Amino acid sequence: MKRTILTIVLISLFCSISAQNTDFDAYRKQKQQAWATYKDTKQKAWTEYRDQLNKAYADKMRQKWQAFRSLSAIPIPKRPEPPKPTVKTNQAPVATKAGTVKEIITSVVHDMPEPVQPIPRPTDEPEAAYTFSFHSTPCKVHLNKNMSFRLSNANEATVAEAWQTLSASGYDMVADDCLNYRDQLDLNDWGYIELTKCLSQNFLGKSANESALMHAYLLVQSGYKVRLARSNDKLVLLMPFTNIVYEYVYILLDNEKYYVLDKNKNNGNYYVFNAKFAGEKTASLAMQGEPRFFDDPTPQKTFSSSRYPNISVSVSTNKNLMDFYRSCPVTSNWNEYAKASLSRKVKKVLYPALRKQLAGKTEAEAANILLNFVQTAFDYKTDQEQFGYERPLFGDEIFYYPYSDCEDRSILFSILVRELLKLDVVMLHYPGHLATAVHFPDEVSGYYFMVKNKKYVVCDPTYIGAPVGDCMPQFVGTSATIIEI
Repeated sequence: MKRTILTIVLISLFCSISAQNTDFDAYRKQKQQAWATYKDTKQKAWTEYRDQLNKAYADKMRQKWQAFRSLSAIPIPKRPEPPKPTVKTNQAPVATKAGTVKEIITSVVHDMPEPVQPIPRPTDEPEAAYTFSFHSTPCKVHLNKNMSFRLSNANEATVAEAWQTLSASGYDMVADDCLNYRDQLDLNDWGYIELTKCLSQNFLGKSANESALMHAYLLVQSGYKVRLARSNDKLVLLMPFTNIVYEYVYILLDNEKYYVLDKNKNNGNYYVFNAKFAGEKTASLAMQGEPRFFDDPTPQKTFSSSRYPNISVSVSTNKNLMDFYRSCPVTSNWNEYAKASLSRKVKKVLYPALRKQLAGKTEAEAANILLNFVQTAFDYKTDQEQFGYERPLFGDEIFYYPYSDCEDRSILFSILVRELLKLDVVMLHYPGHLATAVHFPDEVSGYYFMVKNKKYVVCDPTYIGAPVGDCMPQFVGTSATIIEI
């Protein structure tokens, strides 16, 4: 009898659970269908909105483009530097004295451009088929030979017609593929410009008008402020930047410098399509982090500290990363080089060796160890001697090129102090010289600057043998521009 009652109870419970499961499955299916309907509705709305934007843009493109003459490229400023670094020759105690602040240049955070609306992707998305290589890194996007096109000329009507063809033939999905690679490869704006240029030229030809138009389309759909122009029946791209871009000719549009994205272009006459696209944002040369390119190891080089011989480390970096850094336009914003940090590859070898020597030391003692390493582990030459022009180095480049100067060492030292000691650092720009200063939590004697009510003690990576707090004699009493990182 008890077993019969138990069986009845179990059967009833099972039926109840089964009914609940059935109800839940129905509820889940209902929600999934509702979400699919909502998603389809949204995607349709986004597609229609983007189609409207591109149609309006193409309609404006058919109008006569304005004539402009480009202005000469801004040369990279020549900064006189001593042919040899200053060496500390006396052991006099460091005097505590305040330096004079000339001005403070604050660090600016740059938000990368994004599409005005999410780029729709079809629910039955085909597999990406077209492959290309960007700095030896394989990439794959949704392109096929049927999406190739040709321009009979570069006049307004022909270009406008091609723009509408692009907007209706799946190129939006290609733009979304590129944006995904921007995230996966940790590219900054310049890296993204180069990625989309590389793809366009691989697909449609290096010097073709078609590849220039495809390049412009991908950047515009990605949210970048771009202008198309024509010179001698050749299409070129014009872009403004938040930084000064040296060695590129430019055109003034609405009091803003639009640089011709071809370093080989000289002054000339251009016909410009000067129309805004919804949501466009200005690009920056700021480095967001280390681009993740396929690793092509450079030969190892050994770097040793003269005062701390236990610090001796052999470092290799990535040739593909070096090639990318070489492609980046030179900018005077030294803090951008410092914010770029070092590659994971270099950190993996360098940081454990440095941390071992820094263990148990006070912040001032640790800063002295890092300072001597940067002062003595690298050979010195000016940019003019090494490159023939001014060229600040990114952190990894200091381990790649045979020589470095004061700005390169200041960039590296600031990276090491911020990341290994977790201390605030500023750069000090004197006439013809760049140094650093560190904010210590405890009192540290020496030459210092007050910046926003915080004391920063001078640490000069090019004053060979000088400890924390020691300022080059020729700059004692000289006002310095403070560059925040």
